[in-house]
Amino acid sequence: MANYSWPAIGNESAVEFLERSLKNQKVAQTYVFAGQDDLGKSTIALAFARNLQGLGLSVENLSGQTGINSDLHILQPEPDKKSISIEAVREFIKTLQLSSFLNSYNIGIIKQAELLSEEAKSALLKTLEEPKDQVVIILLTAQEDSLPATILSRSQVLYFQPVPAATIYDYLIKNEGAGRALAKDLANLALGKPLAALKWLEHPEVYREYLERAEVWLNLLTLDLNQRLQALDKLFSDKTWSKQATSAAQELLLMAEGLLRDLLLLSLGQTDRLQHSALREKLEQVTKSLPGSDQAAHVSLLLNWLKLIAQAREYLVANVNPRLVLEQVVINI
Repeated sequence: MANYSWPAIGNESAVEFLERSLKNQKVAQTYVFAGQDDLGKSTIALAFARNLQGLGLSVENLSGQTGINSDLHILQPEPDKKSISIEAVREFIKTLQLSSFLNSYNIGIIKQAELLSEEAKSALLKTLEEPKDQVVIILLTAQEDSLPATILSRSQVLYFQPVPAATIYDYLIKNEGAGRALAKDLANLALGKPLAALKWLEHPEVYREYLERAEVWLNLLTLDLNQRLQALDKLFSDKTWSKQATSAAQELLLMAEGLLRDLLLLSLGQTDRLQHSALREKLEQVTKSLPGSDQAAHVSLLLNWLKLIAQAREYLVANVNPRLVLEQVVINI
């Protein structure tokens, strides 16, 4: 019986399903891996591809970045483009239809499939309606509902769920040699995303920068209006209307939402569930400085601020200028 190799953390149900498919030789032509970023969709897709091709995959860590063979093709958005064009999809399909170099499967992985243009989706659907032997296509997406029902109905959809913090904590200690305190803080901060925790462990300067930015945002809550706008300049200086600016604003709002949620948990006495446990002392200081003299006042204020953040995220989705969105948050918070 073949031995299959998979990443060592999380996504157990998806891995079990894919391994059964391999063992029973019941492989679908198209898969959709749906779930948030940093849950391991790409890593599992690469592992599945290599297992399917009979190459095996020696996974030494979560990133799983080994060489890509000539029968494995990856399509993803270009950095300066907002969508994946029909031309890119046609070229991708043309490549998949060539004979396999390894006399095995030709496998195509589409990253951020939610960014496929409408024309590109139609071109892909036509290919799925005329399946070819020994070709497997895997679509990775954080927004399953962005794909047409006609594509989803022809695909095997696998859902990737957040990994428990305890599982990430154990992995970081046992497999990566992290100290217990750091492993706990990273596992909490990752919010179920093991690849995010691993990234911070491997790049401590990125982790430190995140915490520094989080502290700037927390300090912002205690400042007057002019000082808040000055603090925003430290966090977000991009005044363009680019894809990169929108993405950076989304990340900042996600951080703000997590910090406000932590302040709410502290106000309610739920100290064991903090996401930013590394900043607990600072969070406690800010909680004590919030307007209002009782718990009910603090909770009401924080809930209103969380609604403000949620509204700001909707504005970004509606393509409102990112800098303007953040300024409105800072002014009204």
